[in-house]
Parts: sequence; C-alpha cells; structure tokens
Amino acid sequence: MDIPKSKLTVLPNGLKLLTEKISEMRSVAVGIYACTGSNNEDDPQAGISHFIEHMAFKGTKKRTAFDIASELDGIGGKMNAYTSKELTCYYAVVLDKHVDIAVDVLSDIFLNSIYDEKEMELEKGVILEEIKMYEDTPDELIHDYFSEVIYHGHPFGRPTIGNEKSVRSIKRDDIVNYSKKFYTPDNVIISLAGDIEHEEALGLIEPVFSGMQGKKPAHLHKEPSLNKAIKLKHKKTEQVHLCLGTGGPSQTAEDRHAFAIFDTVLGGSMSSRLFQEIREKRGLAYSIYSYNATLKGAGLFIVYAGTSKETFKQVVDLTIQEIDRIKKNGITNEEMARAKEHLKGSLVLSLESTSSRMGWLAKTMYYHDHVPTINETFKKIDKATKEDIINVANKYIKEEHLTLTAIGDITEAEMPKL
Repeated sequence: MDIPKSKLTVLPNGLKLLTEKISEMRSVAVGIYACTGSNNEDDPQAGISHFIEHMAFKGTKKRTAFDIASELDGIGGKMNAYTSKELTCYYAVVLDKHVDIAVDVLSDIFLNSIYDEKEMELEKGVILEEIKMYEDTPDELIHDYFSEVIYHGHPFGRPTIGNEKSVRSIKRDDIVNYSKKFYTPDNVIISLAGDIEHEEALGLIEPVFSGMQGKKPAHLHKEPSLNKAIKLKHKKTEQVHLCLGTGGPSQTAEDRHAFAIFDTVLGGSMSSRLFQEIREKRGLAYSIYSYNATLKGAGLFIVYAGTSKETFKQVVDLTIQEIDRIKKNGITNEEMARAKEHLKGSLVLSLESTSSRMGWLAKTMYYHDHVPTINETFKKIDKATKEDIINVANKYIKEEHLTLTAIGDITEAEMPKL
C-alpha cells in the first residue's frame, strides 16, 4: 500500500502545507497545527495552550462565536480542536465543494481571534468544570496522575488542561504573548486530505498565511528524567484504578516498532497475555490494557487496570510476572505473527477517513520531517525479530524506573511494594 501519496510545499516564511488527493472521497479534512502544547508552558501558565484553543472559538474580528459555529453547521460540516503535550490542532471536515469555507473559518479563528476579556472569564468557568469532570473520572485521571509522578517537575508531567490556580491566573496579555511566541509560520503545519488537488489547496492557503511572520524559539525544556515512585490518590471509588509503568521509546526511536510488538503481545489486544490471564482466566478486571505514550523526545510504557481493592495487589503481581516472562523468555512465533498483523491491520483501519489521513500527514511531518507510506511502516514492523522483542523489553522496562500510581478507596499501607 503505497499510501498516503502526499505533496509538500514550504512557504517562504517556513509554513508547511501538506496535501493528499483521495479522489474516491467526497469530503476534505483541513487541519491547522501549531507545533506547541503543554510542553512549552511554564508552571504559572500551565494550561495556556489549551486555553488558547478554547478562546479561538469565542470570536474574531469579523465573526462572533455563533457565526463560527453556525457557518460550518450550515454546510453540514464539523469543526473542532484539541491540545496535546506537543501539538494544538484546529480542524474541520466538509464536503469537497465547501473546502474554501472551511479554510476561511479555520484561518480566521487561527489568525484573528480577539480574546475578549469577558469571554475569557466565561471560558475559565468552562475549563474549570472540565477539570472537575476529569476529577470525577478516575479511569482517565489515573493516566495524568501517572505522568505527573514519573515525570515529576517536568512539563510533560502536567495535565494539558492545567490546574485551577493556573487557569484562573491567565490574562489576555499572557495569551497574546504566548501566541506571538509559538504561533509562528515556521512552527505551523497545515494539512488537507480528500478530494482536492495540491495546487487548489495552495491557492487557498498561500494568500492567507503568507503574511504570517516570526520565528519559533528554541525548545525551552530539557528531556525529562524518570522518577521511581509508588503513589496513591485516595478517593471514594468502587474500584482501584492503577497505572504501572516505566519509560518507553519516543516517537523518533528506531526500535519503537519492535516495542509496539512487545506492547501488543503483553496488553495491547484482546488476545494479549494480560487480557487473557487477568480478565479471561481469573476474572480480576473488566478493563486491563497496555500502551506506549510516545512524544518527540520521550516515551512511557503504561499498564492500566481497574480492579477491586481485594485483588489490587494480585493484579500488580501478575502484571509484573508477565513482563518478566517476556524479558527472560521472549514471545512465541504465533504471538509474533499475530502481533505484527494486528499492528498492520490497526494502522490501515485507522487511516480509513479523510480526517485520519489529514492527521497522519501532519503528525508524521512533525515527528519525522517526512510522511512515511504504509509500506514503509509495514517493512519496519516485519523487520523485527523475536530477539529484538527481548532486547527492547529489557532496554526500556527497568526496575529502577518502575512506578505505580493508584486512585481508590484504600490506604497507603495497602499499596503493594515493587
């Protein structure tokens, strides 16, 4: 599968425009990516990237908040945004005949938001409610808590959404200054995928964005170090929600594909060892899985489970046992073949929509400075050997970094030792 077949134009000011023509689709997905997120925030401004994303929809010099919402609704399109630790994305998906409207609205909120102070105060209330929502969702909160503990003191460890104190303290000047610093053309990737030619996309994008000015600063923060810890957040819950993990490969690590096979075999699918042993054979958890949280310069490997407090220690012990078995004995030929096909199938299925292809173009350009085809990725997956799986398991999963976090109605004394 020699897809995606992308085209790239770099404007004189450094902005990158990526497109993929998909003739069989009737939609076009448009994404504007500012290559910044919570990793570039200082403690007092934690959550400002996410706050700016929210404020982009609250009005521009020529559109009210209602105008922004209704213009895409009126053509049957959808528009949204999200913020991660490294990227802030504003995107829309529309019928191909309406791509000019999508570009016009997205570029307007990206370049011309007015950041009205009254609207800011209202939106602070919205975000504070969002923070409370996460506090009431322990199976999601536990992942941020794990990052906070293992990356303690580093921006990668902070929730993208910020905290109550930092959100309340953000002022309009903070938003304007942060935007000027990081929303620079050489720090922006615009991606379009669907029934559109590259030249048409360039004709829509260049006149609007060629006037952007500025240069992105050097990265502000060092790569994080890992902290070993056992931490409990006491909360009245029916289950104990836990994350157990260590460091993992980054998005740019050459061995990340071999590690993905290890992750799939251990806990990344319904046929994985953890799912079969802990859920199917023993009935100790409804939800248990593992994943590799990858960033540009860092990565984590995490196992999540939700279980009762009576079986909490047993789940932790069984998880460590399965990890140790792979580190010592590796995986079987059947597991290797199944994991490779699972990864390849998941990749193809994840790229079945114009919005997912648009995201693939932008994210791979950000992480790798080019857009790999599916065939390139397949070759790297197929290249991995059983010896590679043992090597990456031992390389990344080290006892000195093994960290456990839990949220539940238990005491510190009930936390297991690692």
